[in-house]
Amino acid sequence: MNIKEVARRAGVSIATVSRVINNTTPVSENVRKRVEEIINETGYRPNSLAKELQNHKTNTIGVIISVAVLDVTSLGTTINAITDVLKAKGYSIMLANSRFDSKEELDYFKIFQEKRVDGILYFAVNFTEEHYWFLKKYPIPIVMIGQENELLDFPCVLHDNYYAAKLATEYLIQMGHKKIGYIGIPEYDAAAGKERRKGFEVAMRLNNIEINPHYLAEGNFSIESGYASMKHILVQSVVKPTAVFAATDFMALGAMHYLTEKGYTVPEDMSIIGFDDVDVAPYLNPPLTTIHSDNHAVGRQAATLLLQILEEGGPGIKKFVANYELIERKSVKNLIIDNCTK
Repeated sequence: MNIKEVARRAGVSIATVSRVINNTTPVSENVRKRVEEIINETGYRPNSLAKELQNHKTNTIGVIISVAVLDVTSLGTTINAITDVLKAKGYSIMLANSRFDSKEELDYFKIFQEKRVDGILYFAVNFTEEHYWFLKKYPIPIVMIGQENELLDFPCVLHDNYYAAKLATEYLIQMGHKKIGYIGIPEYDAAAGKERRKGFEVAMRLNNIEINPHYLAEGNFSIESGYASMKHILVQSVVKPTAVFAATDFMALGAMHYLTEKGYTVPEDMSIIGFDDVDVAPYLNPPLTTIHSDNHAVGRQAATLLLQILEEGGPGIKKFVANYELIERKSVKNLIIDNCTK
């Protein structure tokens, strides 16, 4: 039973049923009694459609992500936090994955507009000029996650990818490493790709350490790409690096797997450091040294900012940058101590 069926049985419009349910615009006593009798007879319980007719809200938030594989624990943590905050306020989410396809991503914005979502949380990756012109006139409130765009002036929630990657690289240098490789993400991803690569390069230059092009490879977040990237680095390098910084933990995991398969030992033969601190990181062999990003805070803050726009007319802040820290485990060898003991 739905509101449409109640209206049909009572011989009135859906809007009239909504007015009776919500006691808004007056209706005649006869009509009210007839609608109430149908409701009592059918056991109909007013749902979100009736509320929508009353206040033009769907209590639905669109969430647009762009990942090749949905099983990404850092993303899952963020979405869980988003869901918790929104659910507590009576909202549900509608999730769409554009899989790095810009056209598909813009299509989802159009679909969400048709579905009349109240707001959108947008995990931005490849932000193009077409995105700019489309979103400049977009009528639904948006909070960006992972990137910012000063021209559009959307509220945004970010990881500090540059300084976190710089910290990871400096840690390797402090541990005595100078031959350092890097497995990165394509730079169309401004956050995980461009900013993490920049942090790596700046740390190397500030410490007067050469960036060997043979030590560089590019993956796509996945374990398989980390495996292939590690293979690429070792095959093309005459002198092997002593350490490799992988821009995601899953790529670090793939790199470690390749090294183990080829008879190398981590960290004795090569050190590995990752980024994200995914759930499995402490349970790898050896446990992975990595950058911990507060993904829960990102999700919680993004949902809060959107709710402030929807319920209070504007966000409390325009930009939130999440905390990060280096988690030291067992996958990086201290070459300084090792050389002193020889």
